[in-house]
Amino acid sequence: MKSAKGKQTIRGLLFATGMMLATLVLFGCARKGPVLVDFSYVAPKGTPATAPKATVAVSPFKDDRGKVASVVGKRFSELSDQSNDLVVQGAVVDRVTEALKTALTSRGFTEKDVPAWDLSETAIAATGTDLLVGGEIKALWVETTASLAKITAKADVQLRIVVADTAQKKIVRVLNVNSKLERQAVTYSSAFVQKTVSEALTTAIDQVFLDDELKSRLQ
Repeated sequence: MKSAKGKQTIRGLLFATGMMLATLVLFGCARKGPVLVDFSYVAPKGTPATAPKATVAVSPFKDDRGKVASVVGKRFSELSDQSNDLVVQGAVVDRVTEALKTALTSRGFTEKDVPAWDLSETAIAATGTDLLVGGEIKALWVETTASLAKITAKADVQLRIVVADTAQKKIVRVLNVNSKLERQAVTYSSAFVQKTVSEALTTAIDQVFLDDELKSRLQ
């Protein structure tokens, strides 16, 4: 018969093995280098009953975050004390510009790509559209923290949107839109991170379409 001490040792080994396996399942193996993620605008469901008349030129956004162009956040594990950059394929600024274009087309607006605009009235060019939209990314960042049995993701989005009337060559609206979002999950996954960032970005961009002045012009 096994002694009580032997049984306790076996139980201890089984417990340690179980905890190790649980940690691997929850957080995955430790890895070095950047982790690739993606994000996008979540288009509203349904199609507009009638297409709006306004046509909108979209100028590429400017990245004012003071971060590396492709880095969108950090992944940190409290268990291993290791962190990794979260990066996108290409540049964050391209994803935000594409998100605004998707927000417009999903609502039935006609969108046109135009060269970069410095957001000044003197540089408003004839685009063959009703409105010209550009902007700056003040913040777009997501941080994930892994602790025992819990993953927390915090996303922060801050955009400055500038809208100009191309016929009048006049800036008609400057909007500062923002969103902060925190989500928790049991296990880490790229899909979880991507959903958190996408929801935060969508919430910020949707605020543009709630502005009364723009509502009247986007008809």
